Amino acid sequence: MRFFALEQTDDEIALFGGNRTGKTHCGCFADVLHLTGLYPDWWPGRRYTHPIDMWVATDTAKNTRDILQEKFCGKPGQEQAYGTGMIPGDLLVRRTVKHGLADAFESVFVRHVSGGISTLQFKSYDQGREAFQGTRQHRIHLDEEPKLEIYTECLLRLLSTVPGEPNGTLALTETPMLGVSDLMITFMPELSPEPDAVPAEAWDLGEEEVVIDESCSDIS
Repeated sequence: MRFFALEQTDDEIALFGGNRTGKTHCGCFADVLHLTGLYPDWWPGRRYTHPIDMWVATDTAKNTRDILQEKFCGKPGQEQAYGTGMIPGDLLVRRTVKHGLADAFESVFVRHVSGGISTLQFKSYDQGREAFQGTRQHRIHLDEEPKLEIYTECLLRLLSTVPGEPNGTLALTETPMLGVSDLMITFMPELSPEPDAVPAEAWDLGEEEVVIDESCSDIS
């Protein structure tokens, strides 16, 4: 709920957690609300009263298909499953296919409650930074950590060029497998190594205290 609510105040939001804990599911749930405009009464985040343009992406095209596309549209490769994902089937207007990968979609078009059509495009980091250039987006959902250059390119796509109009939202859902990266530090600056940091001289182990004496090789 805190993750959802942050959209009201921040253009960049992130949900970090372990594998299989529901990060992607939470991010895609919010995506679907924005694409359709079908917000529940309890929704604490940003609301769009008009159709939106959205990108979703993860590390490879195959994973985009097998993870993100399945979340939104149903199991890839099973025509009877199309429309059984998180986007209500009766709101899926049409789809375009991605060339070079079987059963993968390039885009899906979703009916918004206002009567217009939202556009959801599927991308992947292995396409390179250039694939993330182009038109302005209202929301971008990155599932797992991209290179900083891709993340930065996505931010540029979200900037408003109309005075008084808010920027779009970048939502990052990931397990921090890359450790304390530059991107992680932008969200959690307290992880940044202190330039004047020195090794700890002791660890409190409860009943015992282990002290390092740098003048000898023993630990007492």
